[in-house]
Amino acid sequence: MQEFNQLIEIIERLLAPEGCPWDQAQTLHSLRPSVLEESCEVIEAIDLGNNSHIQEELGDLFFNAVFLCKIAEKEKRFTFGAVLNELNEKLIRRHPHVFGEGKKINTSQELSHQWEEIKKREKGKDTRKSVLDGISKCLPALSRAQKVLKKIKNFGYLKDLPAGDLSCIHNENELGKHLLFLVGVAQKQGLDAEHALRKTLAHLEKDFQLFEKKAFINNEE
Repeated sequence: MQEFNQLIEIIERLLAPEGCPWDQAQTLHSLRPSVLEESCEVIEAIDLGNNSHIQEELGDLFFNAVFLCKIAEKEKRFTFGAVLNELNEKLIRRHPHVFGEGKKINTSQELSHQWEEIKKREKGKDTRKSVLDGISKCLPALSRAQKVLKKIKNFGYLKDLPAGDLSCIHNENELGKHLLFLVGVAQKQGLDAEHALRKTLAHLEKDFQLFEKKAFINNEE
């Protein structure tokens, strides 16, 4: 694609000795805040539904991804081509029901189970001892909580959660109001809602990982 090739040429010129001093000074570590910020701006643009804004923010995020690859090349860590090759191979490997001779998938549960099994084989038992290990610790507590609950549900682990009359929640708008109310209650009581959820989530993860170990031992027997 001509536009993609032009982007590569622009970035290479920015990083060249006669290029931009600011760009030349960047490292993988220094660009971490930018990647996070641009990701959040993409999400915000999607929520607003403004196509022009989405297009602009996707461009900024895409630039960050390509820029990181070119900096890695400059630092002789790995090549841009290696990143693309690994991505292509992963996409094909994780979709055997599309690209290979894998069995036909009929339900989302079957697809989720296949996905986890493939990732487990990829990472190896020595690297990932729990299905939760692949969830980034850098995620906001609410996003991490949703991922953790989805993982443990797929694993068949049912943890009792606090009960309450939530029958009035039927859509995201109503859910948002309840979440905002809870944040307001926490603020009034001098509590940190983010920290509280992280702390509760940590206990849940610890309990689940003990359950996971017991299940593994029983299967070995």
